Amino acid sequence: MTEQGGVKTGYRVCLAAALLSVLAPGAGHLAIKARWKALSIAAAVLNIAAFVTVIVIVAPVRSRRDLADVIGNRSVFIALGISLLVLAITRLWAILDSAWIARPVNVAMPEGETSAPTVSRVTQIAAVFTTAVIVVAAVAPLTVAANYVWQTDRMIEKVFASHDATTANPTPIATSDTIDPSTTAPPFPGVDRVNVLLIGGDAGQGRPGLRTDSMIVVSVDPTTGDTAMISVPRNLPALPFPPGTAMAERFPNGFDNIANAVYGYADKHRDLMGGVADAGAQAIKSGIAQLLGIPINYYVLVDMGGFRDVVDALGGIDIYVTQRIPTPGNPQGSDYHEVPEYIEVGQQHMDGTLALAYSRSRESDSDYHRMGRQRCMLAAIATAATPKSLALGLTDLVSAFGAAVRTDIPRSKLGDFAQLIDRFSKAGGTDAVRTLHLAPPTLDTNRWRAKQVRDLVAATLSPTFTGPINLPPALLDEQCRASK
Repeated sequence: MTEQGGVKTGYRVCLAAALLSVLAPGAGHLAIKARWKALSIAAAVLNIAAFVTVIVIVAPVRSRRDLADVIGNRSVFIALGISLLVLAITRLWAILDSAWIARPVNVAMPEGETSAPTVSRVTQIAAVFTTAVIVVAAVAPLTVAANYVWQTDRMIEKVFASHDATTANPTPIATSDTIDPSTTAPPFPGVDRVNVLLIGGDAGQGRPGLRTDSMIVVSVDPTTGDTAMISVPRNLPALPFPPGTAMAERFPNGFDNIANAVYGYADKHRDLMGGVADAGAQAIKSGIAQLLGIPINYYVLVDMGGFRDVVDALGGIDIYVTQRIPTPGNPQGSDYHEVPEYIEVGQQHMDGTLALAYSRSRESDSDYHRMGRQRCMLAAIATAATPKSLALGLTDLVSAFGAAVRTDIPRSKLGDFAQLIDRFSKAGGTDAVRTLHLAPPTLDTNRWRAKQVRDLVAATLSPTFTGPINLPPALLDEQCRASK
């Protein structure tokens, strides 16, 4: 170690200054007795401010609800990203500046004084290399974390709504009195069940626009976590709309095509839905609410092509296949890998391409059996979405989710939905989900009656329902036969 102008220099001093700067920008400058400059003071102050901000935001996070509250509040989430970036920048500058000042150099001594030890070229290169390693180790994790925040923020802004959604309300089937379909009801306070319509969209080649081949209502009691899933077949004719709406006036006897054509029709005639950008999804939401006799609070639209990437980002899903399933092959022009001709019976681990083929197949049975496989697929995805898989596939998952999913759930409600998921898990999770399949033999889809459908729905949602319906309990776990 030598001193130059009162400042300590040398390899070990350089290393110590860099390491101390990692702990606290400015500490390395103090250790080598370097004169504090305006930048040194600014780095130290900014570092303290950013560190306090991160602690204030992160320290209270002890549950999924707490994390969702942070993500759901964009200003807080952006503040977290900026703070992480400030922590990275202040450390980068402090490490490089203090290491440069303390770098090992040959010092020219005045005549008559003992000369300082000569610093070799190897020592100088070692100092540069060591400093570079410290920079990468200290700055890279903070930069990556900040990047995760920015990516997640962009995905959330793209997927979730910026304002509360309009609840689609049904009207009583025995009267012509209408309920204003534009009335926005609070999704949780004062609501018996939170109902979310999951829409699986497929816009494959040769199809006139997007077709909603999967329509499943997930209904959750926000108090107990009791959950039911109701599947509406894609080929259901004459989907009704609430009286008084433009769609009901256009189709007074129900939609003149099968249910999965509603999205494309409303998307081309947005004036019937008030000109909203998501007219297709809102039309299906309105029709399903009128059909089932329950309000639909939100919808989630999943593009089946992007669904493949979501499954891959989770590391795949595990499904017990109950019968040999012929695969439909991959869409023409796709870059998917080849899938086997059949998916065999038994426990199968599927990547996104195989899972997509499994959920699309209807060659050996029917649309109704495919609906059952799609419910099992949702259960498998819920099971696969563990904290570990979410963390390992975070970057890919954020990208895939942003490309595949659209919803009118507002970002501000993420905390409420995290709490809803917690209650769902405590109530038994996927093992306790009751299901209703509005298809034969439960329902003749070509001759369905409004009261029959609503009685089936009421019996599914309420175990204490009394009426002329004998509906045996059907659990999702029993239908999927997932091995334990």
